[in-house]
Amino acid sequence: MGSTFGGLEIGKRAILAQQAALNTTGHNIANANTIGYTRQDAVMKAANPYAYPGMNNSTAPQSIGTGVEVSELRRIRDHFLDGQYRIAQQAAGYWDAKAKALTSIEGLFNEPSDSGLSMMLDRFWGSFQELAKNPDSLAFRTVVAANGKAVADSIQAISRGITQIETDLTKDVSLKEAEINTSIKEVADLNKQIALLTATGQQPNDLLDKRDLLIDNLSKLVSVQTAPGQNGMVVLKVGGVEIVNSTTTSTFSVNPQTGETMVGGTAVTLDGGEIKGALDILNGTEASSIPSLRRNLDLLAGAIASQMNSLQTSDDARNLDDIAAQTQVEKVLFFVDKDDPTQPPRDAANMMVNPKIFASPGTIAAAKSDFAGDGSNAKAMADLQFQKIDINGSQTTIGDFYRSIVGQLGLDVNGAIQASDSTAAVAQQVDNRRLSISGVSLDEEMTNMVRFQQAYNAAAKYVSAVNDMLDKLINGL
Repeated sequence: MGSTFGGLEIGKRAILAQQAALNTTGHNIANANTIGYTRQDAVMKAANPYAYPGMNNSTAPQSIGTGVEVSELRRIRDHFLDGQYRIAQQAAGYWDAKAKALTSIEGLFNEPSDSGLSMMLDRFWGSFQELAKNPDSLAFRTVVAANGKAVADSIQAISRGITQIETDLTKDVSLKEAEINTSIKEVADLNKQIALLTATGQQPNDLLDKRDLLIDNLSKLVSVQTAPGQNGMVVLKVGGVEIVNSTTTSTFSVNPQTGETMVGGTAVTLDGGEIKGALDILNGTEASSIPSLRRNLDLLAGAIASQMNSLQTSDDARNLDDIAAQTQVEKVLFFVDKDDPTQPPRDAANMMVNPKIFASPGTIAAAKSDFAGDGSNAKAMADLQFQKIDINGSQTTIGDFYRSIVGQLGLDVNGAIQASDSTAAVAQQVDNRRLSISGVSLDEEMTNMVRFQQAYNAAAKYVSAVNDMLDKLINGL
């Protein structure tokens, strides 16, 4: 049987155990608003009794207990929900990146508005209708040149804007690449610290929280998968290829120009994340990707320029100089390349109105005869607004082709925003479920604090009672 002095040991253990539980509760309360913190719980168990039943020990139920001890400081964490959250984060990051990029691109077109390209094209064709009625008027010719410049400037501005967004996305991808490589090194460092502490029997709960938070953040950038390693370490994969194994890491690299992603020299395919979303805009084949938009904008600029230049330089086209000379003096292109004004524009970024037309509006070929009052060619130019032509293998008008570009972009923007909102909501829902398990509830912690405090006080009173017994035995007999 235990001695009276053994009662002091039981009391001491009870006080220390309740104190550890109180300290854990205080730690939880202190980190109630700490992002990534996991609620901890002091798990208590009965200490080993003085004697276990055995051949040389009594089997009677009088084995004396020795009190309580804290067996572990448990993290209250659901790893299944961690995996679900990271999958949801990958989808949310992907659609968020696409929605932001597409919204920026949509802003370049500024449709519908009075300053959009659609309205400028209408004014451009309308000015030719007026010129057809007044073919010998320099004022109407100046309006035509000004409206042509507005069309060319608008197309150039959209093209420059797309290039700027491409540059910004490329920089953003490079920054995220550096962020990923920094994070995986931190994960490897934490793996090392966690393994050392785990091997000595300690519980590195706060280090585990820090590592899990890093992986959560990584999951929004790139598709990651985790697997348990030895001594509490974690194996991290990107696209199925190990990027962190114990304390060793591989380098993640991405080429924004080609969309190729690699882990330690091995090509990988990303399933989600912000990197994937940005790369799909930079290098994708969808209608609203930057390559497709730039190609369609070049087709639009080429269609406008080729049709206008064809009528402007046809054999029967006449400008005021030709009419005055009663023969075609010079074929003057309407839209030219800004780097070589003698040639038609090679793409949307280089489209401009021929400087000769601004210098001499009379060079606009409004007539098809040597009569100054003839506006038939200007009428033919105005009719381009409704004329179906071949653009990229389809018979369509210039206006309809442009509206199809803007319409498809609008649909893709709305789709990306809706997908971004829904995937973010799913990720938030899963995170809320995680927090309901792992998060700190102040009400619950306050209840625990009172419970442990009362147990601490009771243990202290027990020690006092044992002390009185010993005092009586030692000093009172």
